[in-house]
Amino acid sequence: MNRLILYLFILFTSCNDHLKIERNNDPQGYADSQFVGTWKVTAVTADVAWDYDGNGSTETNIYATWSACKKDNLYTFIGDKTGTYKLDCSNTKIGSWEIIDTKFLNYTPLGGSPESERVIQMTSIQFKSTLAISLPNGQPATITKTWDRQ
Repeated sequence: MNRLILYLFILFTSCNDHLKIERNNDPQGYADSQFVGTWKVTAVTADVAWDYDGNGSTETNIYATWSACKKDNLYTFIGDKTGTYKLDCSNTKIGSWEIIDTKFLNYTPLGGSPESERVIQMTSIQFKSTLAISLPNGQPATITKTWDRQ
């Protein structure tokens, strides 16, 4: 009986190495399937204060300057790479979307400009994306959006 326990112990400890999960610094990415569903933009911030809404005062919380209608947005990404984008209370468009290089979300409302945002963080219920812009004075800024699953 003691030998059986010893053999089982040796077998378990010698096979245990293949069960370890190693951390690495390889670039991680995102799959199309993670984005399929309906999302709402719930926060938009900038790393540089600027008059983003044109009212004469600077801000970094761009979402706070949005009207209630603009906050009434929904982006539905369908598995076949089509989508429906409710941009505000009265403006819904169909379009397309894709994930490029496992880190960029590209979406295009029909008749609109393509949007390309870098996904920087994602869970099953929320993701964050960034967009690099140049302000009118030439200063670079980064816009960060928070998207919540609906």
